[in-house]
Amino acid sequence: MILEKFLMVRDRGRKSQRSRRENTRDERKIVQIRELLTFSFKYLDQTQPSRKCESIELWEEKKLLKALFSRVIDLSKLTREEAVQQQQIKIYGDFPPDNKTSFFHPKHVDQNVPWAAIEGIGGKPRIAGFISESTFYVIFLDSEHQFWHSDKKNT
Repeated sequence: MILEKFLMVRDRGRKSQRSRRENTRDERKIVQIRELLTFSFKYLDQTQPSRKCESIELWEEKKLLKALFSRVIDLSKLTREEAVQQQQIKIYGDFPPDNKTSFFHPKHVDQNVPWAAIEGIGGKPRIAGFISESTFYVIFLDSEHQFWHSDKKNT
């Protein structure tokens, strides 16, 4: 009996030594899941434009790869909607008409994809491709802004 009382008193003493999480009850928190942009190079075409092919090697020579990766890293923190709304990605829809581009529609890419471009790589350079859900598929590296020629302004 004395031993039982001793153990009970001893147990009570241990309880006070235990760390107890106070006011940390898990409450239901509403978490908004943001589907961030991802990038795929699986359809990358390094054979265009025909006169001066844009390739990873060319971008490395021009010292554009660092700017490209920095841009992709920044964009991967946004959702598709945020990137479009902030004009980080320009959606064209259709492939550019022949008189507005130096590229041709690659055979390995579906005709009905929504074409888009990412600027902000330092001046003229862009990457062109298409968006499907939250993935931007990089098709062309375009260091000379030849994917969709724009009219010169104020000249």
